[in-house]
Amino acid sequence: MRGQIIAHVTSRIMSGEWQAGDRIPSEQALTDLFRVSRMTVHHALRDLAARGFLIRRAGSGTFVAGPSEYVTEYRHHDIIKEITRRGGRHKAQVLRRELREPSPEEATAFNMSPREMLFHAIVLHHEDDRPIELEDRLIAPRFLPDAMEMDLTSQTMFSRLMLVKPNRQGTEVLRAVTGSQREMALLDIDTGTPLLEVVRRTWSPEGVVTVARMLRAGSHSALTGSIRNLDPRDNQHR
Repeated sequence: MRGQIIAHVTSRIMSGEWQAGDRIPSEQALTDLFRVSRMTVHHALRDLAARGFLIRRAGSGTFVAGPSEYVTEYRHHDIIKEITRRGGRHKAQVLRRELREPSPEEATAFNMSPREMLFHAIVLHHEDDRPIELEDRLIAPRFLPDAMEMDLTSQTMFSRLMLVKPNRQGTEVLRAVTGSQREMALLDIDTGTPLLEVVRRTWSPEGVVTVARMLRAGSHSALTGSIRNLDPRDNQHR
């Protein structure tokens, strides 16, 4: 009988008879309708709530849930490993490597004084002699004291940071952009070709670790991840 109750409720939601936010019949009403125990109805509604169809509010009743949100998760791979897995050969061209004072915007982003120093590197990554990614990265030197001595042709800043500061949080913004003439020339692509821009900012309890901007030609970019629903209970508090 639990399956019949579930089918009864979901069919009315799917048909639009019951809309998001509508209060559905009470457990007692469904108990009388199906002539089953109240516990059977309770378990059926609990299952539907766990699957995101319903929201149960103590003292108020059970309501049709709105469209559930979901998140997409994808892995960040070191570009050297990414290229190697495809059977390619990685080469890095270091265009800039310096310790310098931050701009006012950079000092704000890193929550540092304008007189502190930032490590700044720009690296053009190649796959089989074809430019594939332009990486522009800032790092707070206290998290990577040997940044100026790193061999950026054999190890990426990403992989080095994952070794010395693996447990970080962050934000990431992906956009389709048109690069500058210099960026297009470095990536050896025609003017007007769309680029995928990834801006990543990560931090630890001790402060902001790095801010990086990566550019790739749209034809050389692919993000593959997995989708999962948010826990329906999270939506009850929104």
